[in-house]
Amino acid sequence: MPTTPGNTPRQQPDNLVSVGVVLRAHGSDGRLRVQPETDNPERFRKGARLLAGDRELHVERVQRMPDGSLLLRFTGIAARGDAAALQGETLSVPADEAPEAPPGTYYHYQLVGMSVEDEAGGRLGTLTEIVSTGANDVYVVTGESAELLLPAVADVVLSVDVRANSMTAAVPEGLAWRALNPPREKKPRRRAPRRPKPTPGG
Repeated sequence: MPTTPGNTPRQQPDNLVSVGVVLRAHGSDGRLRVQPETDNPERFRKGARLLAGDRELHVERVQRMPDGSLLLRFTGIAARGDAAALQGETLSVPADEAPEAPPGTYYHYQLVGMSVEDEAGGRLGTLTEIVSTGANDVYVVTGESAELLLPAVADVVLSVDVRANSMTAAVPEGLAWRALNPPREKKPRRRAPRRPKPTPGG
């Protein structure tokens, strides 16, 4: 699903677009409960091809549940143990099979790796990760020795140029950089108590 800053679903690296996540096995016949992350119902039609890691899956049957999740059966998965092995996997499709994003919207794979600059043109770093928080996503911008966590909202993300692989951001006042490898606090060494020396005649 195309996304705008502040409303971005999970994406996979290497030009894969996430369309769902396997929640758990359902029943004993290999069915899987899946949470879709796309508004394109054709992604889960019978015969559709999905990727789970390096594994290719083909939808054999789909059932839509009242809570918005799906019950999927994949060809060749007919036992609960086989289905359970896919729990937690992200279901993806190649990016070139995804519809072109409307103007002003982006897929995660288009954003990760972008050079990020401030309003004055100063380089902040590289967008290395996108973290989903529920309210809005957070863009992790990594510099030479620290990282900045930018909220993915319109007031912060001012412009995105996919062709130039660059983003301009307004850093909110008070937002601090976080050291990548903060020095560990040295704890005082605990010394064993010394026994008092006996006094003469004691």
